[in-house]
Amino acid sequence: MLLYIIMEIVEHIDEVEKVENNIQQPFTPEELMDADKYDPNIDYRKELLKKYENYEAPDYTGVDDFVEEKDKVALIRYCDILVKKNFPNFPSSMEEILVKKMYYDTILNMSKEDYLEEKRQQNNLSTIDKELQKIKDEDNIEYAINQLKE
Repeated sequence: MLLYIIMEIVEHIDEVEKVENNIQQPFTPEELMDADKYDPNIDYRKELLKKYENYEAPDYTGVDDFVEEKDKVALIRYCDILVKKNFPNFPSSMEEILVKKMYYDTILNMSKEDYLEEKRQQNNLSTIDKELQKIKDEDNIEYAINQLKE
């Protein structure tokens, strides 16, 4: 019986080799030659800390003062969903950094005047129009969030 099994394996070795040879390698030999080499004698952590020792985080104090609290919360949640969808393997500390970066970049790139004008227009609406607008906005946000999750 053992001899039969060995003969079967030997007969199929060519097929196995063909399959192994057709497996797509993640990197070409040239790419592997160009890759950064790891040197165990170098303390990469120390180099990284030295490179960023004088780094000062941007001061975002007062950047979002003109934005209403509910809009801030909605933007933070939206950024969080984006980060979790696009970077599912990132640790939570990195997710937090990305959410903050996206949040502040959005605030810095939006037009303060347009935002305040939109809020003034909303304040001039009647109660029913305000509520209908909220429903419309919630539907749009829910739709956008569902699109991100898919």
